[in-house]
Amino acid sequence: MRPRLVIAAHADDETLGCGGTIAKYSRQGAEVFIGVLTRDSNDDAHQRRREEALKAWRILGAREAGWAEKRAHPLVRDAAVVDIVGEWLTMMRPEVVLIPHPEEQDPDHAAVAQIVGSAKLATGSTCTVLGYEVWTPLQRPLLFEDVSMQIGMKREAIDSFASQTAERDYAEGALGLNRYRGSTSGRGAYVEAFCAVPA
Repeated sequence: MRPRLVIAAHADDETLGCGGTIAKYSRQGAEVFIGVLTRDSNDDAHQRRREEALKAWRILGAREAGWAEKRAHPLVRDAAVVDIVGEWLTMMRPEVVLIPHPEEQDPDHAAVAQIVGSAKLATGSTCTVLGYEVWTPLQRPLLFEDVSMQIGMKREAIDSFASQTAERDYAEGALGLNRYRGSTSGRGAYVEAFCAVPA
């Protein structure tokens, strides 16, 4: 099974949006690499977030791909970040790339699709790109992944981001969306939904 690449604007997007699928892929034998495009503005906060992310990814069974360490809010599609994503695509040759879906309301989330599209064009990658939900539900999801068996790992991984969950119960929000997708799709108790992202 060829590697999977998961790209996030901010560390924790990937765990909230498709942590169950990451765990499922990993346990099916796929190497899952994660790339984060931005960094926290404060060095201490950034180091803490990195440590939290590595803990979460170990729980999910993923490997670290890299950190572009670009400025957040706004995340800008420039040549440097496109080159970094292009390097990930070339190095890993993933069959599937998971990114925040292009209609996410957070502008940084939405910018990832443009960056990945430019990197695919530059490298000639033929990978399939799927968009996952972080906080903006998809209007017309096309693909559904039953993650009922992985939901405990997903919750534990989300809870690893203590700096982010101290004031908001992100796990309940993310798992609530997964329960909703399960109820409406009939694909399982907890389901992660995806859309196809055009090249």
